[in-house]
Amino acid sequence: MIRKATIKDLDSLLSILQSVGNRYKDPSQGFLMEDYSQNQRYYRQRYENEIKSLTYTYVNEDHDRVNAFLMAYTHEEWLNKYPDWVGQIHWHPGFDSRLLDKFILINQTAMYPELTGKGIGSMLYENLIKDLKANEIQNIFAETIIAPIPNLASLNFRLKQKYAIAGTHYEENEGIIYTTLVYYKPVSPQEKVVQFTAIHSKPFDRKEFAG
Repeated sequence: MIRKATIKDLDSLLSILQSVGNRYKDPSQGFLMEDYSQNQRYYRQRYENEIKSLTYTYVNEDHDRVNAFLMAYTHEEWLNKYPDWVGQIHWHPGFDSRLLDKFILINQTAMYPELTGKGIGSMLYENLIKDLKANEIQNIFAETIIAPIPNLASLNFRLKQKYAIAGTHYEENEGIIYTTLVYYKPVSPQEKVVQFTAIHSKPFDRKEFAG
């Protein structure tokens, strides 16, 4: 069952984060950039604040156990937290900057590793889309890590959801420079798609990032 997250879900979210956000990065099952096994007091406070303040936070609950979540920021929420984000992106030459006037950014979709590929991410996503349509938000952005370790699970999810590559982003975490692809898609399929497209039509695998 997909529902909105509440503060009672905080311990479950932290458990999920620690299962996919640690020093071990598994490209095929997906991972998060940060190591959530460290600084646990900081992450507890941070996610408590986000559950309370963000407009779009969802969890999947199965037999009274939360096993996945999605967290997205509105345009205002994201740029209030990261005011320099737009200027830090190396945008695709064909990108239409008007798409940044009103958008949401999916910051995290996370689940226990053994649940990857079972359709839970799509169910979370569908609930988000329903709410975005109700609120007349038309543009979605998301980022996926491609280096130094590619997040293949996330890349293939973007491919499945028919995202287009809008740009690239570089950011540092604990002394490591991460490269991410910035993805875009319209909320409604009937909306005109911008004139840039994803470079792949088949699932990503490790071989494409080797060498």
